[in-house]
Amino acid sequence: MKKKTVLLSLALASMTVVATACGGTGAAESKKDLELPEARFEADKETPSWEKDTDHNAKLKWYVNFDWYAQPGWGVDTVTRKIKEDLNIEVEFVSGNDENLNTMLAGGDLPDLMTFDKNLSAAQEAPKFALPINKLAEKYDPYFLEHAAKKESVKWFTLEDGNIYGYPSFSATKEDYDAGNVVGDQVFIVRKDIYEAIGEPDMSTPEGFLDALTKAKKFAPKSDDGSELVAFGSTAVDIANGGDGAYGGIVQDFLNLPPTVDGKFNDRDANEEYIAWLEVFRKAFNEGFITNDQFSDNDNTMKEKLGQGRYFAYLHTNTKGLNEFMSDNNARNPEQTYIAVDGPKNSEGEQSTFTGGNIGGWTQTFITKETKEPQKAIELLTYLASEYGTMVTTFGIEGETYNLVDGKVEYAKETEDLRNSDIARFDKEVGLGSYWFVSNDNYAIEKGQAPATSIRQMVEWASDKLAPRFETEDIDPKEGAQARNLTKINTERVQALVAVIQAGSEEEGRQIWDDFLTNRENSGWNDIVEHRNEKIAENIEKLK
Repeated sequence: MKKKTVLLSLALASMTVVATACGGTGAAESKKDLELPEARFEADKETPSWEKDTDHNAKLKWYVNFDWYAQPGWGVDTVTRKIKEDLNIEVEFVSGNDENLNTMLAGGDLPDLMTFDKNLSAAQEAPKFALPINKLAEKYDPYFLEHAAKKESVKWFTLEDGNIYGYPSFSATKEDYDAGNVVGDQVFIVRKDIYEAIGEPDMSTPEGFLDALTKAKKFAPKSDDGSELVAFGSTAVDIANGGDGAYGGIVQDFLNLPPTVDGKFNDRDANEEYIAWLEVFRKAFNEGFITNDQFSDNDNTMKEKLGQGRYFAYLHTNTKGLNEFMSDNNARNPEQTYIAVDGPKNSEGEQSTFTGGNIGGWTQTFITKETKEPQKAIELLTYLASEYGTMVTTFGIEGETYNLVDGKVEYAKETEDLRNSDIARFDKEVGLGSYWFVSNDNYAIEKGQAPATSIRQMVEWASDKLAPRFETEDIDPKEGAQARNLTKINTERVQALVAVIQAGSEEEGRQIWDDFLTNRENSGWNDIVEHRNEKIAENIEKLK
């Protein structure tokens, strides 16, 4: 997206915004009062302020810390045209990476709003550069706290000083789980034509899994383009950065191994059920069912191969990310569509259990101290987080891009057809799903949001296998020696996983894994476990 100069509104140019630092960080300024410009009208907790603030126009700059994020231009797509009409604002989106973010924070030249991964260390320093959202809401837009924001999410992100500085994206609460308004993101898929041709085998046991791969290769040794059919693949492994693809936690989820037991961290890597399935993957590799490309291809390359029908079975960690590639595959050969089936299970045959989203979500969005438009900024946040704004950002305009039938959304035929045929054009012209920074994804599900046709069956397959795991969120050390040790352990873990799968014998593979488990103790593993248990206890207390 081309950058363009943004002139901030001069209406409040003479007024200075001063915020306190966060007591939770031990900052000396934690007791200072927050000084904000006067509100333009008396705010009402039952009426969102954007409905009253229609005469004041403003220009805001919003930084999104992801290089891949692109926006066609404010007012170009259906969604931003509607937001512009409702709020009387212009927004310039600027994307970047961690280096850009660190430069901005160091220099103090900040935009009005910022969105970045909640796990970045900058999120812990938010009181230094961000305004307390709760204070902005109390002064300008109490509707945010009363109706728009999720109360459980606000509580989760409230710091020791009583303030919340960043509001999350994709925050799923216990209430969302109880209502069934969550979706899974892990899936085991097979190419339907091959699966049916070999008798729809049970692939949940080690024997059934390996037998199915054998039959698949015999039935279809080549894919349509003449390349060798790969019997089994998985989300790409990132050896250099400790990324286990789907061979770690995802397999453990399929095996229904709980991440905690009696409120304590459960070392699933040492579980015999998991180790037994590592041996299954070792056998699959030695039979040629898993290829070396598994350990060299990046994730996008592997998904492109899925789009060419070149895998029989695939274990994946991000179902939503398959939409484009499944659409490509179905357009290429609709007879070779992929479907979800039961994957690896434990020896008791228990149903797999996955997370349907966490309360911490993915990113946080902040309103910075540099904004000259704090009132418009919180009004925009309220709008996007509210049920009304969620309908706009997710579904568009009623009567144009969707209709309500018995309280549920049905996309207009033109909208649905475009979404399933040309996702790039859909994003540019319609923009549904492109403005996810604080919207209530779970409310959208309640109103009938359905995955794209190409992945709908996969998402539905996981729908009865979801449970919250809020107690294990953000439990890893983020700085200091423990964080460095954990990075080292994670890298060695992935290296050991690959070595086990590539081992020539069961004995060799088991020895490699046992050595890894033992050697962790030389890198401060016990201290890391202790840290995790302390964080788990804090989370459990926070959830009360």
